[in-house]
Amino acid sequence: MSSASAPLAAPSGRLMSLDVFRGITIAGMILVNNPGSWGAMHPPLQHAGWDGWTPTDLIFPFFLFIVGVAMTFSFDKRLARGDDKLGLFAQVVRRTVILFALGKIMGGFPDWRLCAPYVLTIAGLGFLYAQEPVLRMPRGGRAQLCKIAGAALLLLGVGWWIGDFGYFHSDRSGKWLRVPGVLPRIAICYFAASAIMFFTKARGRVAWTVGLLAVYWLVMATVDAPQGYTEPGPAFLQEKRNPPSWDAPEDAPFQGRLNDYIDVKLLGAHLYSHRPDPEGLLSSVPSTATVLIGILVGMLLKGAGSMERKTAWMFVAGALLMIAGWIVSWWFPINKKIWSSSYVLYMGGMAMHFLGVCYWLIDVQGWKRGWGPMMVFGTNPILLFFGSGIVARIIGGMIKVGSGDDALALKTWVYRNVFLDPMTGLLGEGATTAPHASLLYSVAYLGVWLLALYPLYRAKIFLKV
Repeated sequence: MSSASAPLAAPSGRLMSLDVFRGITIAGMILVNNPGSWGAMHPPLQHAGWDGWTPTDLIFPFFLFIVGVAMTFSFDKRLARGDDKLGLFAQVVRRTVILFALGKIMGGFPDWRLCAPYVLTIAGLGFLYAQEPVLRMPRGGRAQLCKIAGAALLLLGVGWWIGDFGYFHSDRSGKWLRVPGVLPRIAICYFAASAIMFFTKARGRVAWTVGLLAVYWLVMATVDAPQGYTEPGPAFLQEKRNPPSWDAPEDAPFQGRLNDYIDVKLLGAHLYSHRPDPEGLLSSVPSTATVLIGILVGMLLKGAGSMERKTAWMFVAGALLMIAGWIVSWWFPINKKIWSSSYVLYMGGMAMHFLGVCYWLIDVQGWKRGWGPMMVFGTNPILLFFGSGIVARIIGGMIKVGSGDDALALKTWVYRNVFLDPMTGLLGEGATTAPHASLLYSVAYLGVWLLALYPLYRAKIFLKV
């Protein structure tokens, strides 16, 4: 396999089609999150304004679906090697906290006072979980020192956050630190789905999936926010707001819904600038159902039967989910911003079809060549997402080109002079338009990360949370 012509294959014990699907998904996430200019994007690379969906709206539910599929393989592998459920649940807690903490580091970067408590928490968990069982103190030696160091770092991180809470809970430079986000949502849904997975079998998981979607639909359709509930103070949260319900026109006045009310009351101003927050607390309920759909598909792939039969079931079940989502959308339209029940069903079906295509081509037909870049991305997805987000902030404002009033962020300078400028830009005079140049910048940024991660893939270094 050292030959340059040999195909990149999945690491031992991994489903190659799932890694490729994950790589395609995370690559799409990086593309839409890193345009050359937010004001110059092709419509398919933007989220739907309210009801409906665009290709961009496929990405996040696909990733949560993949989390669910991967959980079945990971959990079964650990149980097969002798891990008990308590030890496995301890690992779930560790991963949940780390994912949430990474999200807060991304949100707070480069403000070290906001990042430090979460960095200390992650370091503390690393030491604490280095020796198992987690909550048992070994006698003497290096193992005991690890436990003591881990506990001390955790206490320091929590103490720092409590002691510096006034800084966290303040309006810094006109913008509040957002609590919800992509990684926090993944953490919450992963934890909830894991708990359901521990205590249920196939029928129970189906029941939970249907129940979560039905309850969310019922609540959103019948429960309004209290009239006149207090909105957070910062002006930027008042200016950019979405319609409060799925039957409201785009220009409807914002009156509030239960999901927004819960976020405002529990999180205050720590929300996304467009309300309701697309990763808010209440919409984590149907998002968990997305993970559960992935778990059910993972059970199918690990179960008995031929690979051809499994592929057929994915396409049939996917089509049925899409039809169900379309029917439900007559009353509860497909809407990513509130993660409507119809959105979960429709995107779950789409995810089954996408995975079914990858599974058929790669694992059934054996077409393993040509997937190298997606394998590179798919085997280190959290590193790619976290690293690309941090670097984007560094080049988007921390590093300047020029001096004084003419200084530009490195990203802006590169975008304008390399991609956008009609005389020096890569697309050439007369061929460049802003959306094209913006997309080309995104592709180039993704290419840089492919070069950065490729050595890790070749060395079989896969950073896991």
